[in-house]
Amino acid sequence: MHTHAHIVHFSENDATLIGAVSTFISTGLRAGEACIVVATPSHRESLGQYLQAEGLDVTTLQTIGSYISLDAATTLARFMVDGEPDPVRFSEVIGQIIQNAAQGQRRVHIFGEMVALLWMEGNQRAALRLEDLWNDLSETLPFLLFCAYPMQSFSGNAYEKQFMQICQQHSQILPSESYNHLSQEERVRAFSLLQQKAQSLEIEIAERKAAEERLRVLAAIVESTDDAILSKDLDGIITSWNYAAERIYGYRAEEIIGQSVTRIFPPDQYAEFQHIMERIRQGKRVDHYETKRVRKDGTMLLVSVTISPLKDETGTITGASTIARDITEQRRLEDKSQRLFTSNLIGIFVADGHGTILEANQAFLDLLGYTQEEWQAGTDQQDALISAVTSSLSPMILDALQTGGNSDPQETMLPQKRGIDRPVLIAVTRIEHTETCIGFVLDISERKALEQRKDEFIGMASHELKTPVTSLKGFLGLLRRLLASQENERVLHYFTRMDMQIDKLTNLINDLLDVSRMQTGQLIYREERVELDSMVQEVVESVQETTQSHHIQLTGQTGVEVFGDRDRLGQVVINLLNNAIKYSPDTDCVIVRLAVDDKQAIVSVQDFGPGIDKEHHHKIFDRFYRVSDSEEKTYPGLGIGLAISHEIIKRHRGYLWVESQKGAGATFYLSLPLIQEESMPVSEQ
Repeated sequence: MHTHAHIVHFSENDATLIGAVSTFISTGLRAGEACIVVATPSHRESLGQYLQAEGLDVTTLQTIGSYISLDAATTLARFMVDGEPDPVRFSEVIGQIIQNAAQGQRRVHIFGEMVALLWMEGNQRAALRLEDLWNDLSETLPFLLFCAYPMQSFSGNAYEKQFMQICQQHSQILPSESYNHLSQEERVRAFSLLQQKAQSLEIEIAERKAAEERLRVLAAIVESTDDAILSKDLDGIITSWNYAAERIYGYRAEEIIGQSVTRIFPPDQYAEFQHIMERIRQGKRVDHYETKRVRKDGTMLLVSVTISPLKDETGTITGASTIARDITEQRRLEDKSQRLFTSNLIGIFVADGHGTILEANQAFLDLLGYTQEEWQAGTDQQDALISAVTSSLSPMILDALQTGGNSDPQETMLPQKRGIDRPVLIAVTRIEHTETCIGFVLDISERKALEQRKDEFIGMASHELKTPVTSLKGFLGLLRRLLASQENERVLHYFTRMDMQIDKLTNLINDLLDVSRMQTGQLIYREERVELDSMVQEVVESVQETTQSHHIQLTGQTGVEVFGDRDRLGQVVINLLNNAIKYSPDTDCVIVRLAVDDKQAIVSVQDFGPGIDKEHHHKIFDRFYRVSDSEEKTYPGLGIGLAISHEIIKRHRGYLWVESQKGAGATFYLSLPLIQEESMPVSEQ
């Protein structure tokens, strides 16, 4: 025998079992090896008598520790937990017994009857698990193990699978004694039959495992899907009901299984149930059929159902499976979309990922100047127009598809049939789970015309106001000089107040003129190298002289030059500082920071006022936009300073943005590209 061996014997009676075990034990004892017997009391007594009859002094062998006899039930109880052998306790209990017996590096023979006890108690799973634990223990401790099962425990076909598993768990199998009475030819035939059964059993076990795995995967899919899945017999009695069915119909599985499926049918649709079941009996499917069902609470649902026949192993139809999808919300949204599409309140089109228009409503065609009939008929002129429209829309559609959501609303010019471009506002959104987009188009030509008239009026009014204001400024200066000799402090104070108000009016007029020039592209920029640190410092000092309420703190330095208009850049910093002071009347500090990285210089102006809510962050750079909040204090101004500043920085290839949240102050940042020899003049951009 090898150092490690696991023998199993299927005995037909106790006499032959004791004979086989005594041979196994006496061989070990005569070789000076330790032997352990873990058996029932009757078998321990019979084995002791048998060994004594063979001339072995059992009492002496027990005294010197060569022969250890233990009760199987008592030993088993030491490592069983909740009907299962505990691996840790088994290793501790049995491992210690083996180590004590193997002192002096003796080999150990073990006869164990604990697996037989578990098997006879009907706990076959625990018996098989115990066999595995013996095999695991043999990897660390050397011993020879003899197990025995009563052959009558495997009568019939009920335990073929377990019998095969037991054989696989052992390195040597001793057949029952009746095998020894067979002739050689009968032994060969019995062995061949046994091999054939074993092979068939192995194939069946593999197939069953594969089928069980497929069933587990299928069950997981059924329970995790969003679709209701149920089955019923040919009388319509529900036999299964998944979690999604509980959610959609409102019935728990335990309250609906065993009930008729007509409980979820509207009262007037019993004929539909009969028609469906008739098709099922004929072996026919019902595919994607849209119908109505009723929830437990009485709510009516619109569902799409697919119903298929269920067959047993003989091919006989035994019932039906139903997969139902709740499309109530989907149809509601589709109806709303269709009403919006046909309402002509706004232009709507549907396009593919290439920008090709697949469908358009009449409001959109009106913007292009076509009727539905003309659009569908198609002409060379129309094909050219469609190509121009596609080119105009493609960037927004591509943006919506790539981001998986919506494109930001954008102003663009939409080509028309008569050759005139119309200004429109377009927003595009991707239709979920598709490569298709839907676009919404709003005609803003009237708004644009109004804005143009407004800009023209602002420009004209600013020019008309500038001349008299300039004259007032001159006459006021003359009067101050004439009256200065009288040393009337009160009069001079009033002149100073008047001069300040005229300066404010002059600044306002200049801002309005800048807005007008921006719109017409006539805002003039000088081009020069600007030392950023000195420019910012001069502005800070200038503004500090005009305010007594705030201390302006300047920190950091860049040590760089930027390319652009020094006065315009200073105008931006002045505007940011004036805003910081104006919008933080309850604090006394404004912080200006200078910083630089590899590609740009950054100037930031931080105040500690009420802050700006995120919803206003982009809008505050629009012309005439004012943050309106009923809870906030209102401040004077037209809302054009930030718009002018944004345009100036943009023309310098920089960025102007704000970081703020309500109640935590605001920090405005402007970034400017560092000067390079190949820098392009501002006027050429």
